[in-house]
Amino acid sequence: MRGKALLVAVTCWSLLAVAPATALAAPEDVANDIAGRITSPFCPGVTLHDCPSQAAADLRNRITTWAEAGWGPTRIMARLESEYGPEIGAVPPASGTGLIAWVLPVVVLACGAGIAVVLMRHWSADTRRARAGEGPEPISLSLSPSERRRLDDELAAFKGR
Repeated sequence: MRGKALLVAVTCWSLLAVAPATALAAPEDVANDIAGRITSPFCPGVTLHDCPSQAAADLRNRITTWAEAGWGPTRIMARLESEYGPEIGAVPPASGTGLIAWVLPVVVLACGAGIAVVLMRHWSADTRRARAGEGPEPISLSLSPSERRRLDDELAAFKGR
């Protein structure tokens, strides 16, 4: 008997774990989630959730009504995209040309990291060579007596002007 109860408990838990979170969410939560994931057609550059216009409030109410009627997020998003176009999504899709928006930052970061590694190796190699005395000959800052006289003459002529 205990084995059957355990089996039922594990089965119920598995079904709850696999079920989408939105299926368990309240319609208002589904509507708020969707409103935060789409741009407002009425306030450019703002999500529908943050748009203060009355038209945005009306659209949020429509989304809530659809969620209360049992529509899932996929169906609601499809309806919104059919009415306002695919650009209503605040986040680019992870397919097609929208994939560029997801992949490009990763590629740029990887290239930057690669360049940084190469430069650090180059600089550390230069430092090791300099410590070992294998670097270029140091520049002499001492002047010969003739160079010193010439410099003094030129400075005197410059100050005399």
